[in-house]
Order: sequence, then C-alpha cells, then structure tokens
Amino acid sequence: MSINQLVYLSQSVRKVSAEELRAIQATAQANNQHIDVTGSLFYNGGWFLQVLEGPAPTLASLYARIEQDPRHKHSRVLYNEPAKFRTFPRWTMNMINLDDRQADKYDELVEVIDAARGDRKIGAASPAATLLKIFRA
Repeated sequence: MSINQLVYLSQSVRKVSAEELRAIQATAQANNQHIDVTGSLFYNGGWFLQVLEGPAPTLASLYARIEQDPRHKHSRVLYNEPAKFRTFPRWTMNMINLDDRQADKYDELVEVIDAARGDRKIGAASPAATLLKIFRA
C-alpha cells in the first residue's frame, strides 16, 4: 500500500503543559497503531506542527478529526504528498516539545515553525519539505 505524508500547522488556543502534551502523544500512539499511521508532533510557543504518514484515505479521515479538536485553531495543511518511504517509521507518534529547549535540532525546528507561521520559505524550500529533510538526514 502506498503512503502519503501530511504536514499541518495549527495554533493552540492556550498554553499547553508538558503533561498535556504527553497525554496527547499517548492518545495518538494508541490510536495510530491501529490505523497504520506514523509521525511526529512538534510544539513551540503555542504552535503545533505535525507530520502524519500513512495511507492517503486514512490521513484524510484523521486530519478531518484533528481539525475538529477544540485545543487548537487555524489549522492548515502545509504538505500532503505521496512518499516513497516513511520519515518516522519507528513512531506511531513521536513528540518534541521545543518549549523545553532540550530537543536535538532545536534551532532548525524553531526556524521551520517560524517559517510556517509566516508562510515563508527556508532558502528555496517550503517549511514542510525542510522539516522532512531534517529527519531524513
């Protein structure tokens, strides 16, 4: 079965605690393992950037549910394309909280989220393409 990668950006309606982020991750992990979805969620300063990988129809359905989640607003898809392979094959959902400033690749990831928020490119690449490239390296 072919897979797609969907990357979206959204704004939290309020500051999210580390405990709440862990709960979001745990729920996503439990749900995603049953629907063949992998990915990673990034949180920084009230913004979510998430990569979802899986069958295109599954991602469409999942994103429709995500859009209805009242914990965030202004959700928009930055990237939704077929992929030859998964960037996050080991994780039903990885989570990186950039607010704790302990993440590997912290500066690169903050730049990606800032570029996505401002609807600008990083060099000649979209923020989503840059994000996927960071983790393929």
